[in-house]
Amino acid sequence: MITLLAWIGLVMGGELTDVRLFSGAGHARLLLIHTGEPTNIRTRSVPSIAGSDARGIVLLGDVSADGIDNRTLNEGGLLNLSITAVNNEAQVTVTMESARTVRAVTLSPGVILVDLIEEGRGEDPTLPSAEQLRGWLEGVSFAPQQVTTPRGYKLVVVDAGHGGWDHGAVGTTGTREADIALQLAHRVAIGLEAELGVEVLMTREDDTFIPLRERAAIANQAGADLFLSIHANAAPGPAAWGIETYSMDTASDGGAARVARRENVLARENGESEDALLIGKLLSDGTNRLSRELAIEIQDNVVSRLGEVYGAAVIRDLGAKTALFYVLVSTRMPAILFEASFVSNPEDEKKLRSPHFQQAEADAIVESVGRWLERQE
Repeated sequence: MITLLAWIGLVMGGELTDVRLFSGAGHARLLLIHTGEPTNIRTRSVPSIAGSDARGIVLLGDVSADGIDNRTLNEGGLLNLSITAVNNEAQVTVTMESARTVRAVTLSPGVILVDLIEEGRGEDPTLPSAEQLRGWLEGVSFAPQQVTTPRGYKLVVVDAGHGGWDHGAVGTTGTREADIALQLAHRVAIGLEAELGVEVLMTREDDTFIPLRERAAIANQAGADLFLSIHANAAPGPAAWGIETYSMDTASDGGAARVARRENVLARENGESEDALLIGKLLSDGTNRLSRELAIEIQDNVVSRLGEVYGAAVIRDLGAKTALFYVLVSTRMPAILFEASFVSNPEDEKKLRSPHFQQAEADAIVESVGRWLERQE
């Protein structure tokens, strides 16, 4: 599993310009991007002594890095990342739960690759290789890592938004977004398996809280071919209504930005930065076109099918849009986020609670996915 933990933009007055960190099982890779050339590169591994945390340190001679705050990580055995100026050197320090060997090599001009590997363990083969990292820095998207026997079938991850203590939006009559998302996700999953013969993996099967980062990680680790995130929309007042489908890119309009802010709030509360979202966008550039095509396919078909059943006057097409949803940013395959309708609108809320409406939406989504998959063949 590859998890993008952080991208820290450093003070541009110095020579060290970016730090990018990826973490796997007992192994992390750190990219130090700089202008100019360090006079020397030194590494040091400091074990845990007298209750202090273990540290991995990289020193870059004649490289400046001033005014950089620590970054809390709290994942994969990594605790925080700090960059400080020590005399005429930039010191990059990763604090860890246990000691790791530290190895630094020049990856390409202006880029240093640092490996942090737990003692007694080897490299994690699911992390991007040096060649992949070189290509990525030149604008080439990562291809999904195949860690299992190649499949002859498709695997679709269906993600029911929110869950557990995170109710999501709540409608005027108490309808919880988390419940609607799970009900609709179940219907989509059943349809995908029955109608298309694909394998389906759900990020949650019941009313359980799953962090946003883990939802993408589930799909990445499984080597999924497609990621469908199901939600119900909400607005500050009851006037907004309709259906919309998102793929990942910068916000296409003010409404898209508002929806993304609402869905990303937990990521921000857990310390994820907007910079991390932008780096995830770079990771996924190769899938953006396919995701956009699927979003358009689903949006058009759902609106058309529901219009036939309920009448066009009561089905509002808000279009296929783009926004930086955290749950889409880290996925390594085509991914969309479907907003089924607004729980904050009384009429939309009634429709969302209707099993018939849910099934009609699910059937249209499944039909759209089938068409999209056929085109990929």
